[in-house]
Amino acid sequence: MNKETKHKKLLNAHYNNIQISDFNLKDKYTEFENSKLNESKTLLYEIKVKPNRFKRYSRGKIVKVRFGVNIGSEFSGDHYAIIISKKDTMNNPILHVIPLTSKKHNYNIELDNLLYNIYEINKLKKLLDKTNDKNTIKKINKCLKYYSNKKDNISYACIKHLKTISKLSICKPINEFDYINNIKISNNMLKKIDEEIVKEYTIL
Repeated sequence: MNKETKHKKLLNAHYNNIQISDFNLKDKYTEFENSKLNESKTLLYEIKVKPNRFKRYSRGKIVKVRFGVNIGSEFSGDHYAIIISKKDTMNNPILHVIPLTSKKHNYNIELDNLLYNIYEINKLKKLLDKTNDKNTIKKINKCLKYYSNKKDNISYACIKHLKTISKLSICKPINEFDYINNIKISNNMLKKIDEEIVKEYTIL
């Protein structure tokens, strides 16, 4: 395909995206523009940097993932997710995850309030009491404010939306005081998820 044809196709895609944006749709389209921008930035980063070493994640950890805007009922948007991959390594560029939602559905598994972790919250508050550094105070307060809005949120595991993701789709923490990557769900919760995965994806 020559350069002129490539650019024509990309311009057509651009005009289509402009039309979608002009509809001002809600739900999965609310962050449509940010999604498309992040997608292009991530692809460009992958091409230019060619990363071959990645952070290692353990099973049961929680990460925030950019799932993008997808067709139909495919999972979309920025959501937290539970890592279910086994034996991850720094050479591995992908993960298997179960997305989390705060919406209750018959096919979702109710877990608990996974995001508002009182132990981590208290650690941040103690650190806040000990510091006089304005920048540190600002960063800690930003995290506390963000997670205080999650205080009453129950998390549900979306078993039907098990996904394989690139580690490049994982959102960066709010700042160095963001505790989300320190959170790991209990073995009982993991067992519950495993049992539901077997029911949903196998004939065992």
